[in-house]
Amino acid sequence: MSALPAEDPIATELAAAVEGRYALERELGRGGMGAVFLARDLKLDRPVAIKVLPPELAIRPELRERFLRETRTAAAFSHPNIVAVHSVEELGSLLFFVMSYVEGETLAQRVRRQGPLPAPDATRLLQEVAWALSYAHARGVVHRDVKPDNILIERATGRALVMDFGIARSVAASGLTQVGETVGTPHFMSPEQVAGDAVDGRSDLYSLGVVGYFAVTGRLPFDAPSAQAVMMAHVSQMAEPPSRLRPDLPAPLTGAIQRCLQKDPAARFPTGEALVEALEQVRARRVEVPAALRVWTARADQFFRNGLVLAILVPQLLNANSQAARLLITALVLVGAIPALWSQIPLGMRELARQGFTYADLRSGVLAIDAEQAAFQSALRADPRYTSRRRRHLLSLLAGFGLSILAIVLALSSGTEVSAGHHRVPFGALIVIWVAGGLAVVFFVLSIALLAGSGRLDRRLHRLWTGPVGAFLFRVGAWRLGPSAASGTSGAASGGSAITLLHTLAPGVRRRLPRVRAVLSRLDRSLAALERQDQELAGALAELESGAKAATGPVSERQEAITRELETARRQVAERREALQSVLEEVRLSLVRLKGGVGTAAETEQLLESALQRLGTE
Repeated sequence: MSALPAEDPIATELAAAVEGRYALERELGRGGMGAVFLARDLKLDRPVAIKVLPPELAIRPELRERFLRETRTAAAFSHPNIVAVHSVEELGSLLFFVMSYVEGETLAQRVRRQGPLPAPDATRLLQEVAWALSYAHARGVVHRDVKPDNILIERATGRALVMDFGIARSVAASGLTQVGETVGTPHFMSPEQVAGDAVDGRSDLYSLGVVGYFAVTGRLPFDAPSAQAVMMAHVSQMAEPPSRLRPDLPAPLTGAIQRCLQKDPAARFPTGEALVEALEQVRARRVEVPAALRVWTARADQFFRNGLVLAILVPQLLNANSQAARLLITALVLVGAIPALWSQIPLGMRELARQGFTYADLRSGVLAIDAEQAAFQSALRADPRYTSRRRRHLLSLLAGFGLSILAIVLALSSGTEVSAGHHRVPFGALIVIWVAGGLAVVFFVLSIALLAGSGRLDRRLHRLWTGPVGAFLFRVGAWRLGPSAASGTSGAASGGSAITLLHTLAPGVRRRLPRVRAVLSRLDRSLAALERQDQELAGALAELESGAKAATGPVSERQEAITRELETARRQVAERREALQSVLEEVRLSLVRLKGGVGTAAETEQLLESALQRLGTE
């Protein structure tokens, strides 16, 4: 954001035209669609944004009238995901409108700054933009220029807002090719826009599909050296599935994006509401991890990282010449490590149990954190700039480490030999050695952290907490706090609730349910295995994708075949997980009815048998 240009004729003319009503403060941006200025509404004492349209539009009477008519229609909109237009005005040669000022950045700026969006953020953005478009379509307004630069993300809330309704149609009718590069942008135009056919709301949904593709992958589905080639690609080519670039993305999200990108408008979502409803599946699957579980997991990870550092340093310390020194160091390590391990793991788990968390909650939370981390890393890898940035950072750290070692060597070489095996080093050289030694350690640790930044070490460690070891430690930590807290069954939220409900039933009722606990435990183990399998498949897809660019010919074809097989296997795993979770939820609801005195134990057993038959499980 730049200050108000001193010699800018548009800024000068605008400031004079709005004097007494608005005070211009600075320029927010400038492009083919004109300039945007931050101003203060003097009457209401609030910040506003004023967009001045290009002179090419302002000098054409018929275009001025059309723009004013359609933008005034958009000014009547009142929707939380549409930037509100306060007024549309023409003063002399100026044509401008005043809209709410949104503190934040455009989607294009967000992706350039942070890379592709995580699945939950992308889902929310697409839903909110779809709501805004649906609202406009119901009032007969088609945006015609849905693109990342026209979607604002509010900094305080993360809310997505659409702007510039009514402008695209006015400019498209002008025949001004210079403006065409930003309005009706070729990279985001629907096939019917390219062909010059009549468009409706489904054209905006196609453009939203391109926006979604860009948001989750950091790249465009079609790109070419010329605008004509890009537009022809929209008409004749199918986009590469976003799941190839982001294997971690939920299938409903990638499926929604691909459906929006269908060439035939009839094959797309009929309305924005239909797109919102399809994306609800993604939100329904998201596991919310409580803060207490996140804090415990972070502390456990840090504890074991510190343990690895000790494992490297202690053997060096044990090389001390004195036997007594070695024994003392060993005793100190054992005395410090064992209580630390006990306080961090079982006692930390006990605190979770006191707060009402079960082992099922802990395990599902850890698995959700692993999935989030894997998705974040996959999003980074999808950004074409990430690899080059990571390489530059690593080279910089290694260069710093090398220069630090060189400084130490040079400082040591300045010493003089005073006797055999003994050297005297000047005090200044000692200072250099101390400083360079510290920097060498810092550069080395940061290099290792960068190389290990994929989170694989943490995810492998987490297998302890999601397996039998974690269940045993939780039972130890939750000793004498009650059976429901110490329960190590059911990893899904619904399964955990079912086990808890089962333990709260009267003993006589539980005795009439001999198979329920055993079956829930078995289904839970199957669900945990499927979750691990899904993570492994996602990792295999990511690794295969990272090496696919260098492959050509038969190797590339084989990689594509393997990718399709892995994607099919992952879909099958997802379907099996959904079926298991559905059964666990049915059992939970049946136990709720049973506890409330509505159902019977026989009905619960019958429900379980029926569910197992649907699963094909005996």
